[in-house]
Amino acid sequence: MTKRGIQAFAGGIILATAVLAGVFYLTDEDQAAAVKNEKSVSEQDVSSYLDSKKMVSVDRDEYQKLLDSKEKSLSDDSNADTEKNKNKNKTYKLTIKDGMSTADVSDILEKEGLISSAQDFNDYVIDAGYHKEIRAGNFKLKQGMSFKKIVKTLTR
Repeated sequence: MTKRGIQAFAGGIILATAVLAGVFYLTDEDQAAAVKNEKSVSEQDVSSYLDSKKMVSVDRDEYQKLLDSKEKSLSDDSNADTEKNKNKNKTYKLTIKDGMSTADVSDILEKEGLISSAQDFNDYVIDAGYHKEIRAGNFKLKQGMSFKKIVKTLTR
């Protein structure tokens, strides 16, 4: 930036400060204050507003009951997760024969419950470039393994 450019920038800052100071000191305080409406809100206004937004109001006791049932539901889900974790320790022996495609392997893994989607696994293998590296043989896989770990096991 040149000397003239810096001088122009400084002049702009001084001008802007002067304009803001003039507005601040020359405006009336009453004009700058927000206008307060002393309107009271009735219960009917609240009900109509909630109806228009398709919402409902709940009293505190009902809300507390809902929270309690939510916590109970979450604790039940954590118990179900514990059951799933017990199943994650199960192992499966996968046999890949010569000539099997990655789609065949994906289908087998999905049928055995090792992966949730054969299509997603197949896409992962192809996108990552492992579709040509999967070897024939016997492999031990555990329930709950990630796609990356399964592919790592199958390419050794």
